[in-house]
Amino acid sequence: MTGAASGIGRALAVILAERGATVYAADRDAERLAQLDGTTGIHAVPLDVSDRSAVTAAVDRVVSESGGLDLMFNNAGIVVGGDFAEMTPDAWQRIVDINFWGVVHGTEAAYAQMRKQGHGHIINTSSSAGVMPVVRSAAYAATKHAVVGLSTSLRAEAAEHDINVTVVLPGLVDTNIFSAATNLASYNYGAAVERVPMKKATPRQAAEAILRGVARNDEFIVFPLLNRLVIQLYRAMPKLMGPIVTRGGM
Repeated sequence: MTGAASGIGRALAVILAERGATVYAADRDAERLAQLDGTTGIHAVPLDVSDRSAVTAAVDRVVSESGGLDLMFNNAGIVVGGDFAEMTPDAWQRIVDINFWGVVHGTEAAYAQMRKQGHGHIINTSSSAGVMPVVRSAAYAATKHAVVGLSTSLRAEAAEHDINVTVVLPGLVDTNIFSAATNLASYNYGAAVERVPMKKATPRQAAEAILRGVARNDEFIVFPLLNRLVIQLYRAMPKLMGPIVTRGGM
């Protein structure tokens, strides 16, 4: 599981361990990750998901120590916010490396092992920004749209090998991803999110919703309820809902 040092990833790791699973919790934030190490059933794995060979080695370690890989959560992600005109090559490189290539690397490594063992479930975290427009988040939305395309297309292909693929579309969750965002120019992503009139889910609520969807083998896991409704309305009436979901910006 990547992105496990905080937020949804940390909650998933804790809940799965509480349920008796052996969890390998990976994150580049080694200090916060170390707080999980020693928790019954959780093994901390410092990891940079943009490093393909490191991700492959981490999956190989899981298989070597546990004998297989049942679930792979590609959850690591970052946010870059601000006007598109302010995007820099470094900002593009960083968000694509983590949000897109990080998911590709985790999916590749897990899929190879799951084909060998004949089963498994890959769960990739996208966002409501992966299916709807979000102003001043063009780079973030681009990477999250890519995760949706990867996941839904692979789901059809992977079914031939008894492998499930699910994509998660969270609404607002009370994590530090927005306060830790890379802000372009004078933009303040954290303050912008606080102005959105939607109640945030807690990380544990998010994790529980994800695990319910995984148990059902849902193609899309969407939460909370208001987020699901907004996405459904946007898909049905994009011309009407587009101005609504982008009104006022972020």
